[in-house]
Amino acid sequence: MSIAAYDAYARQLETLVTDVAAGRWSRVADDVTHALNGQASAELRRMVSRADRRASGSFFTTGGVRQSYEQLLTRSTASVRSRVIWDPTCGGGDLLIAGTAQFLLGATPAETLTVWNRRVRGHDLHNPFVTVARMRLVLAVLERHRAVGSDAPLTEQRWRNAFPQVQVGDGLNALRQVSNSRGFGGQLLLNPPYGMDAALPGCTWSTGKTSLAATFTAQASAAMAPGGKLFAVLPDVLRSGSRYRAWRGQLTERLVLEEIRPHGLFDDHTDVDVFLLSAVRRAGGHPGAAAWWPPSAATTNRSIADHFRVGVGPVVDNRDPHDGPEVPYLTARELPGQGKMDLPLRRRRFDGRLLNPPFVVMRRTSRPGQGAKGGARGTGILIQGDQPVAVDNHLIVAEPLTGGAARCQELLEVLDGPKVVHWLDERIRCRHLTVTVVRSLPWD
Repeated sequence: MSIAAYDAYARQLETLVTDVAAGRWSRVADDVTHALNGQASAELRRMVSRADRRASGSFFTTGGVRQSYEQLLTRSTASVRSRVIWDPTCGGGDLLIAGTAQFLLGATPAETLTVWNRRVRGHDLHNPFVTVARMRLVLAVLERHRAVGSDAPLTEQRWRNAFPQVQVGDGLNALRQVSNSRGFGGQLLLNPPYGMDAALPGCTWSTGKTSLAATFTAQASAAMAPGGKLFAVLPDVLRSGSRYRAWRGQLTERLVLEEIRPHGLFDDHTDVDVFLLSAVRRAGGHPGAAAWWPPSAATTNRSIADHFRVGVGPVVDNRDPHDGPEVPYLTARELPGQGKMDLPLRRRRFDGRLLNPPFVVMRRTSRPGQGAKGGARGTGILIQGDQPVAVDNHLIVAEPLTGGAARCQELLEVLDGPKVVHWLDERIRCRHLTVTVVRSLPWD
């Protein structure tokens, strides 16, 4: 099932617009409500395989995350009623519908379209998505006019030609073209693909495979004219991951960050935590401090790094040769949910750095709000024994600078405390804990 299968839903919406534009609301009012509220995403999941959706980065902004996005727009101080809005990865049009919700209506649907056609821009690589976005925007216009009692018939020519600037095209290339001109001074609405691709030529904040969401956002910030605004839904790894520190620095140089708000899971069908961002393109001056984390997740005076050397286990099992002495080999699979354990029974030949107990390990993979095998997120396990151990790189290791087992026991108590659990969930909601975050965990 390729994206082309979604064309059937696009044709279904065209039939619905035909009825609504002719004023036949009595039999289709509920259909319009569904079309504007989640149906486009549900039909995408039904008609297009998950593999094809993932390959194309096609996950529409619906449900709770769209509500949060609408609130973000409402809280903004921007004069949205007089600006152009542009979604360079518009999909089914959810963000454009949210953006036009702030627009004033004309006296009739036809008058509204005359104005809005000049103020709404969108790009997507897939023709069925563009058709769905345009038809849903028309339905949004007709539904709002009906709600205020100013509905009137709309000719087929008017609605079929509505929103001509929502078109098939490469949004990333469009952003690059704009960045080479005067810049876009309106409002950029962005929920970019979350997959990985090669960094663009000349990229200063990443090399090799990198997040497409980061690439789109960096290009969007470059495309904005001073005073232009950005409203984005982005994967939380960009906010909290160590790899994207330089990306965050570049955005801080270009943008005044008005609001950064962790949201949680994108939706019930997409296991990715996201955050919401609103920002304004700087007109000049020096960048200030950017609050990428809530105050409750700020760096404290004393952290774990004051008492422990923190790093990743040295063994990359599928890459490191089985050379050297045979030693106990610790992986996440052997760990209990919490507490202590003696030397692992598993053994491996390893010629690299070994760790001498006692030390504490943490699983790198975790989910906000919970840990593995009944432990809290970030729970540590004290490793005891009298032999050096090879530790897998899926574990984070904390070696005491002084104090031995007693200091390790203190760390277990700190990691299981409610303050650290809350701090972690505020600071990093992506699936992998980072060494930088663990080093920064509050000790007090």
